[in-house]
Amino acid sequence: MLTIGKGSAPALPTWMVQVEARFADACRPAPDVDELEPMVELLHRTAGVCAVLVVPRLAGVAVAMSMIAPDANAAIGRARALVLACARYAGVGHLVIERVQVVPGHHPTPG
Repeated sequence: MLTIGKGSAPALPTWMVQVEARFADACRPAPDVDELEPMVELLHRTAGVCAVLVVPRLAGVAVAMSMIAPDANAAIGRARALVLACARYAGVGHLVIERVQVVPGHHPTPG
């Protein structure tokens, strides 16, 4: 492999982030799987997102995402922003984040 430039960036760790969100509109019915598919596609196509799962909840969604980030706080902030933006853009609706949890995933070893 040939790398041109000043060097490659150090490998960043992967984090598993779980987000629970409710709809801003309390009267909105629970989403079905077909309705969530565009949101899943958008999240999955985002750079740095390795894997994603979106599950409908009675009044919102639960999202589990494996993502690359320099630290846990960056992973949390990015996951929150992505869930809110992708839900709106995909037509799922406006969400309010209720809970975010992050656990370390794979941390590459240098070398």
